[in-house]
Amino acid sequence: MTVNVSESLFEQILEYLRVRTEASDRIAENLLKTLEALTSGSTSINSVIKSNSDRVDDLASQFGQKLFDSWKELADLQVGENYWSYPVMFEDLAEIMEISVERFVQYLVNVQIGSLQLIQGRGYNYQVNGQQAASLTFHSAPTPKKAVIPSISDKKLGADHKSPSKSFKVGDRVAVNANRQQYANHKGVVEQVISVSCRVKLDNGWTAFLPNHCLDHIT
Repeated sequence: MTVNVSESLFEQILEYLRVRTEASDRIAENLLKTLEALTSGSTSINSVIKSNSDRVDDLASQFGQKLFDSWKELADLQVGENYWSYPVMFEDLAEIMEISVERFVQYLVNVQIGSLQLIQGRGYNYQVNGQQAASLTFHSAPTPKKAVIPSISDKKLGADHKSPSKSFKVGDRVAVNANRQQYANHKGVVEQVISVSCRVKLDNGWTAFLPNHCLDHIT
């Protein structure tokens, strides 16, 4: 029986088997060896592998922009024009970029984009530069930035944030401050707390995902 497999799917299968083989999975190791033996003499399959390798190298060099474009596409589908600060799962981003989530995390470690925030999930999290995370978001359009993923020291240096240790809970009445110009002076209620961000139901009916430093309590 002959089965047609797309280039992206074939690459994901190989990548998965390599990862499982490194984790001492003998079944995966045997399957990987079998595939390599079957394809070693096939010009067409080898061409596919080379094509995938070239595509992966191309993705690595443009990962930052493609990451933002993919996040924006998925976030826009979920919340429309209020997509800023909306968290998107690593698995969903990897799928739309047609790579395995393991390779996605490898690229993410070296990505250089400003305004990017990693968000820790309640379930399984991936290790990214010492930080546990399962999703990510952008708070504004990407800009080149030396420190891609904010560290604890980066946060301490953020003197422009008047209250870096702000915290909120569901039901809090809040106002958006000047740190987020497009929503400044809008008021609303916190519907969900996500790491150092909140989903806020604004009085005008919009829903916005905003980092804590962009919000002030209303007493």
